[in-house]
Amino acid sequence: MHRLFVLVALLMAAGLLQAAEPEVVGGNLVSNGGFEAGTEGWSNLKLDDKLVREGTHSAVLDNTKNQDQIYFAHTVVPIQAGHYYRLSMDLHRLNGEGYVYVHCNWYKSPTERLMISKNWAMPRAVPISSRTGEHVGRWSRLSGILYNPNADLGGVQIVVILRNGADVVHVDDVKLEEIRFPEAPAWKLPEDVTFPGSPSKMGMSVQGVKTQGGQLQVTTTGARYDLDPAKGSLTCYQRIPSLEKVASVDSAGLKGQFKVTRQSKDVVVLQSADVALGFQGDSLVTIATNKPLKMHVIGHFGAKHLRRSDPHLLAVYEQGGFCVMPYSRPSLRSDGTLLEMPEQDCTKPGWVANYSVGAREMVGLAVFPGRPFDWAKSFKWRIVNTSDCPEPEALKAYSKYANVLFIFSKIYKDHQAGDCHAPYTIKEPARFRACIAQAHKLGMQVIIYRHPTSYEWAGQTLDQMLADMKQCRDEYKFDGWYLDGYPAWASWMDSYTTIRRLRQEIGDRALYVHCTLNPPVSQTELYCPFIDSYCDFLLRGEGQTINGPDDPYMRYVINTQNISNSIATLKGDKMLAAAGSDKPSDLRLQLETMLKLNGRCRWAYPKWPMGEVETDPYRGFYFPELDKQQAEWERTRKPLPMRWP
Repeated sequence: MHRLFVLVALLMAAGLLQAAEPEVVGGNLVSNGGFEAGTEGWSNLKLDDKLVREGTHSAVLDNTKNQDQIYFAHTVVPIQAGHYYRLSMDLHRLNGEGYVYVHCNWYKSPTERLMISKNWAMPRAVPISSRTGEHVGRWSRLSGILYNPNADLGGVQIVVILRNGADVVHVDDVKLEEIRFPEAPAWKLPEDVTFPGSPSKMGMSVQGVKTQGGQLQVTTTGARYDLDPAKGSLTCYQRIPSLEKVASVDSAGLKGQFKVTRQSKDVVVLQSADVALGFQGDSLVTIATNKPLKMHVIGHFGAKHLRRSDPHLLAVYEQGGFCVMPYSRPSLRSDGTLLEMPEQDCTKPGWVANYSVGAREMVGLAVFPGRPFDWAKSFKWRIVNTSDCPEPEALKAYSKYANVLFIFSKIYKDHQAGDCHAPYTIKEPARFRACIAQAHKLGMQVIIYRHPTSYEWAGQTLDQMLADMKQCRDEYKFDGWYLDGYPAWASWMDSYTTIRRLRQEIGDRALYVHCTLNPPVSQTELYCPFIDSYCDFLLRGEGQTINGPDDPYMRYVINTQNISNSIATLKGDKMLAAAGSDKPSDLRLQLETMLKLNGRCRWAYPKWPMGEVETDPYRGFYFPELDKQQAEWERTRKPLPMRWP
């Protein structure tokens, strides 16, 4: 199994990480990093001997012809899994047009990319970037940090790219050095198992804590947890749609005197001398320990969908499930968490997973679903997706079918060739404001596009991202957001804390997240339902081969019923008509499939003028069928049955 992949930028979310200066271990791993041996070790490289930082040569990217992008690349550099590395280089830009990115591609061997599924290579790291206008007319030393403990990791390829700008860029003294961080300090308890933002904003809360027969019982909207300090056990029940025991945890670390040290509608903390359990309103339990502990986890249901990427584990059955998501603080050393699972039949109750948790580590354990499915919202909130502000007459026509306007990236000034990255500037403010005002008069919400990872590429922190998003929303008075990916595909903690804060800021307005690649390890079928539960809508399936409407991927990844209970949508660009078929599915089949799963679909990029209703899969089929389902639900007020497979 693949192990955890983490990209750690120099600037991360405030409050989670400790500033720490690493020491360099060994020398430069990049051969010919100063280009003194000509092009040896590099491909697509051009040299310059006039503008150099040191020595006699530098590398040059000359894009005065203004191509979409130009690049040069190094051969694969062998590195070790689980070690930290710092990539650094000197950079000089002539005029600062366009963007400079340093892409680090992960490799299993010198000729084989490291894959996370049959469709996706492991996402590259982007530790260094230079935005438009930066590092002009002078040499600047730039650096970023890499970390990848994937067991199959063999090396990394360094690619320097200049994109979308007629600039001349010189690069010199490229280094990749192993570094070692200081030891992680002890957790500050109970503070470190509480987080900003309010699960209660999404109808998820702590409903009570009580002592009964020596046990401590914590009840949330979606779960009940019974802690027995005498036995050292934690029994985990889901409450939606009915009370079911889904997991139990036996650990000597759970023995001793536990007391309530925090209590609100959003979190309860039970704490002993060395261990704290933070019971979040979304039904996640964060277990922080300052001493090593063993955890024996038992699954009390047969798992229909079980995915592990050690030490992370997701187990789903038809009515719910649970996940275990260990967390190590980046840029600090600790012993980590190991998962061992014996060979067993996990489709039957009683399967086990054994965890060895190091001192100063944290483990997240979540029972799901954390909240009820919002049937009323699933019928009433209907999304129309446009690439730009629609013309007034078009918007008026769209509003007869949809009441959530999602505007894609052409509203932004720097939209080029399908890319739209931070920083974000509205291209035509007056037109944008007029569109929002008209949509509001028509009873529509307006949500707009952002690519969270691009803030990291631009060298900005998650705090800066949230501040920028809030400032834009306050200025233009739109309602919510479409996020093109989670803020950190490879760090569930960063994504979790950020999505909580974003939900706190926008309240009950629409939040739509495209997350085919998911925390905690940028994979397609391993994900965190407790993060998804903060979203109104999810969009998954891009670039994935889906073997027809009966593919389990449709039920256990695309669909959210009894998992996160967000509202599922589909991007089936590689969906097949049936298993084993080479024929792509048509849009009508995708719409039918989502309705059978009690999911929904966005009305994507309707043409204007719209044409005949009968020939439009949305107006001629989807919306009328959705109306019928809504009428049935309003008549019975009972959940509609899922028709899968």
